[in-house]
Amino acid sequence: MSHLDFSEDDLVDAMSSSLPSGSEIDSQRLVNKSPTRPPTPKLPSDSIGPVTEEGSEGKHPKFHFSRCVVVQVENTLYRVSRALMESSETYKEQVYPEDTEEALYVDGVSPGEMEAFLDVSDARLVTGDDHFTFEQWAGALIVANRLAVPQIRKYVVHKVQDALSRLDPFDCIDAAFKYRVQEWLFNPFLRICERQEPLSPTEILRLGPERSSAVGRVREKLLTYKNHSEISWIRDRWPKLSKRTGVVKVKSIALAEPNWTEMSETMARILAMEARRLIELETVLTKPNFDVVSPSTRSIIDPIPNAVPHLKYWQTDSGVLKVGGCLYRLPVTYFEQSDLLKDNQDEPSANSCGAISLPQEVAVSDWDIFLEILTARPFDEPLLSLPFASWVAGLRLAKRFEVESARRYILQRIRSDFPTGDPIDLLEAVKIGGPAHSGWVQYLYAKLSQRNSSLSSQEIRRIGEDATAEVLKRRDTFLLTRGNSLF
Repeated sequence: MSHLDFSEDDLVDAMSSSLPSGSEIDSQRLVNKSPTRPPTPKLPSDSIGPVTEEGSEGKHPKFHFSRCVVVQVENTLYRVSRALMESSETYKEQVYPEDTEEALYVDGVSPGEMEAFLDVSDARLVTGDDHFTFEQWAGALIVANRLAVPQIRKYVVHKVQDALSRLDPFDCIDAAFKYRVQEWLFNPFLRICERQEPLSPTEILRLGPERSSAVGRVREKLLTYKNHSEISWIRDRWPKLSKRTGVVKVKSIALAEPNWTEMSETMARILAMEARRLIELETVLTKPNFDVVSPSTRSIIDPIPNAVPHLKYWQTDSGVLKVGGCLYRLPVTYFEQSDLLKDNQDEPSANSCGAISLPQEVAVSDWDIFLEILTARPFDEPLLSLPFASWVAGLRLAKRFEVESARRYILQRIRSDFPTGDPIDLLEAVKIGGPAHSGWVQYLYAKLSQRNSSLSSQEIRRIGEDATAEVLKRRDTFLLTRGNSLF
């Protein structure tokens, strides 16, 4: 993925600032005080628009996003995907089995953190995640911890860990404690143990006596290994060892001087491995001093405050599409500025509810592939992987319906996933999808111009006139240069 777009100052400020009141989880509130939960007030009747549900017949089992759970955080209401809430180890048992207007109350987080969590959980591969700030990642992590959604938590932890490596190691440790992430503790302690300077009084105060003592033990062992390494011993005594008297023959045997640089690099790698081993043995360094919220913990707030819908995560702005008799329902934002949702709308009926019918030549199989690409998440396990023909099928529809983010992403994946592919196949994909990375296209031109055989008529039809003209021009230059080199 792409580099995170926030500065070191953003990281320090976000970690040094106090969390919103909704994030300061009182340990007493996290204890299950009662086996029953107080009733959640019903939403105002005018806060929910009329919901017209399509008939069950013809709904696509995966790409018909119609079921949501109403979630309340403090005084704000959200419509959250039912699948997302059912993946919560903390709240999945409290999700109502049927769609209802009653809200599921989630405490221990703030509305801003819940919004950040929903933003991150809605990230898609085609749009990327470069635009998230550190505060959004941190807020998403707090909610992922509270809801116990391991898939999203793992994704956020991995994304933020690279950015934390730019910070002072003690700030990294503070961040690990603040956001309750054990995985962030190992690398900063490794940096502290491997550096030249010992702990200062301020740093000892920040770490505490137990961790400071463990750091001291690891550093002492590493220094001992450095000072008594065999390489240092041999190098110091090399003048005496470089010549010695043979046992069988009387003449001297000169020994070639070793490559000290290579041996030192090898020793450095060995010491780095030893440092990791020693830190793993000192479990106090990576043992968190915070209590992880148990997935079975349920918090109770009484009374539950009145709430108003969230401006962004309350509207059900989705479009219903029909392909080959199968109904699809997806957020309209997935299709960006495409005219797809403006044209060809059917008259409302019991099953279609005004569904948009795609042209008959659009095959259901190709449309499903396109939606697989369009809805794929960066935290999906396993990550999206498709054969070449499927990427091309998706590319045709992305180009046809002007979904620019999907078009760019598919061309990027074709370039990265098929580096040794047939240049004809790859240039045909460029012809289908439109503008692509200039350096990649130039490389394909060069590769074709230097092959043994010339372009066939079928290949010319596949890659188009523009690409053919560029290849022929380069091929003339290549053959001319090769011919001159023979004389």
